[in-house]
This record gives sequence, structure tokens and C-alpha cells, in this order.
Amino acid sequence: MTIRINADQIIDTFIRYTTINTTSVPDNNQLPSCENQYKLAQLVVSEFSNVNTVETSINANAITVLSLAANSPEMPSIAFFAHLDTAPDNANDTHAVRVKNYDGKNIVLPATGEEITVEAFPELLNYVGQDIITTDGTSLLGADDKAAIAAAVEAIRYMVANPEFKHGDIKLVLLPDEEIGIRGAKALNVAQLNADFGICLDCCGIGEYVIENWYAGSAKMTFKGVTAHPMSAKGKLVNAVLIANEVINALPENERPELTEGREGYFWVNKITGNTVNATLEIALRDFKIEGYQSRKALLQSITEQLQSRYGHENITLELSDTYDNVKAGLDKKPEIIASVQQAMRNLSIEPKPLIMRGGYDGSVITPAGLPTVNIFTGAHNFHSTKEFLPAESLRLASEMLLEIVALSAQEVPA
Repeated sequence: MTIRINADQIIDTFIRYTTINTTSVPDNNQLPSCENQYKLAQLVVSEFSNVNTVETSINANAITVLSLAANSPEMPSIAFFAHLDTAPDNANDTHAVRVKNYDGKNIVLPATGEEITVEAFPELLNYVGQDIITTDGTSLLGADDKAAIAAAVEAIRYMVANPEFKHGDIKLVLLPDEEIGIRGAKALNVAQLNADFGICLDCCGIGEYVIENWYAGSAKMTFKGVTAHPMSAKGKLVNAVLIANEVINALPENERPELTEGREGYFWVNKITGNTVNATLEIALRDFKIEGYQSRKALLQSITEQLQSRYGHENITLELSDTYDNVKAGLDKKPEIIASVQQAMRNLSIEPKPLIMRGGYDGSVITPAGLPTVNIFTGAHNFHSTKEFLPAESLRLASEMLLEIVALSAQEVPA
């Protein structure tokens, strides 16, 4: 197998990107939610400033597009997608550590003394002898999704440096604030990309690719009560917090995140605030089937109407919103995309591992907007944790995957 992507170079690129703290800010409604997402976008763009065949743009929302002109115009146009932000689970600056020639033992994170243990993460043993990138224990690594940016950048570098490698128009699209509601993808003009299909790199261990995710939405309920002094409250006091609790008790007991797996959906009560007079309840809704998703919304509507009949229509409100869709319907319309992913993996001696994803990604918004977009591995493990780790060879192969899919786009791959 020809090695096209240099391991040391892609590791250096990735670690350089991790030094820019792009933690998204959930309570900031601006896009992007932090200025450093611009800074990272500008760094990526600067790396192609002297390349005549690559055009770049960054808009006011930090949505960034790098366009590599086709050298074979008859080939499909492909868009690579990655997101600029990292999860708000930990906002500390990243100090990446490269563990060379991993020996199969627990990995000690130097700043905290915490360990990434083989007992907790037995998949570590798949990478004995390889280099593994971790944090020092004080932050997230940010492989979600800076590993994707590095993989795409190095793939484009290769195509620029090797004009004999045939390709159609290639676009790298960097999107802000995926971690806090897939905001960047929702602000993207998908039609302007003029691409035939897309590839997100926002997933999992080597060989994994997403064939389906769930429908996702949210509900926000507000409750108004009536206050009274407790010594004379009988028949007067209406406790808004207890009305909110009635909603919680009316939800199916076994349909919670901690009690579900696989293709089972849930209601996730994730925030309750308030007092006797005013209370707010927030609930996430998830289901793999559109019928199931709609029935979850209908149940909340029914509960709301029952409470309104008891406490007054003006005192109970329900706001429902859709977050993203299941990509399965869109991908099923173009089975050649998944076929190319599978064939690319086989060509690179990677075992294909289809994944039903209990989550969403930028493609969950981009696919329903008309651009079928599959999600493939970056190679990282344990996202959103100080114990996140990235095997270097998996990262290199993620970049090779992009090149292999581009190469396969010149031919018809049986679905």
C-alpha cells in the first residue's frame, strides 16, 4: 500500500491546531460563540495563501470554505466537513502529549497523574507499538474535531503537491459551533457548495462510519404558579416547581438516556429551574424513527394541554424545536456513497464497521438540506473527556481515507 500522508507531518498539524482554544460557549447566541474559532479558521486558510489552485473564504460567522479546483472536471465534486469548535465540557487550554511507541500499559497523564487505563479502555491494546496523542490531563484533546481539520488539510496538501492525482472540485468546509446545536451547519448555504456528496470526519475509532443517527429535538416548558405564605397557603398556593414535576412523572419511566441503548429513543429531562411562582423545564427528545419522534412531541403536547385545563392555558407553555434529522433516508438515495466508503476501507486494509450513532453531526443538517453527507472516523476515542486519546496511525489513515474516496469517485463502485 502506497503511503501518501506523512505521519509526523499530520501529527504536527493536529497538535498545532489544538493550541488554539476553540471551546464553544452555550450561553452565547452569536455565531461563532467564541472568537478563537475565527483564529483557527484564519490559520488554516493561511496555510494555502500561496497556492494558486486553492481559493479561500471566511464569512462573518466563521464559516470557512477552501476550494481546490478540479484537474479532472468530469469527476464528482466532493465536500469535506469539519467543525472548528470543541465541546464546552472542559474549557481549559489543550496541552497535547505524544506517547511514542505505546507499550500496552496504562497511560499516565503528566499534569494530573490520572491514568487512561487498559481496564477502562481495552481498545488501547489495539494500538501497541503505535504513537498515541493524549492531553496532559487538564483539558480535552480536541480531536473532536481538530483531527478532522488536520486530516482534510493534509489530504488537500497531497492533492496540491501531486497534480497527477486526479480529482474533481474539492471543498473543505469548516463550521462553527457544532457542539452546541450544530449552529454552523444550519447557517450554511449548502446549495452554493455545488457538491455531489459530502464527507464529515466527526466520529469514532478507526473503521467506523455512520449509516444512521436519530431525529433530535428539544422542548422548553414554562410554568406560572401562585405564591402564598405557607401559614395560610391552603387553597391558594400553586407551586410551579411541582407542576414541572408532574410533567416529569408523566413521561415514560424507562425511556431515559441511562436506561436505553441501541436504537431505543428517550426523553431526557436535562434542566429544571425556578421557584414557587415561575419554573422552567427543558427536555431533549430522541428517536430513530420519524414516527417515534413525532409521537414524543405529541405526548408532550398532550401533557401540556392536560395541565392547561387544570391550571389555566396562560400559565403553562410548551415550545418545541427540531435540532437535526436522521441521515439514513438521504444516504439511502445514494448508496454509492456508503459503497465507496466501504471499498476505500478495504483498499486501505481497514475493517469497515457500520455504526448506528446515538447522536448527531453536521451532516444531520446538511443531508436533509440536499447534500448527502456520510460521517467517517478520525480515529479518536473518548470524546469530550480529559482522557480523550488519538492513535496517530488512525489519524493518518483518516486522511488517506479522503484520498481513497476521491480516487474511487472516478469509477463506479457497486453498491
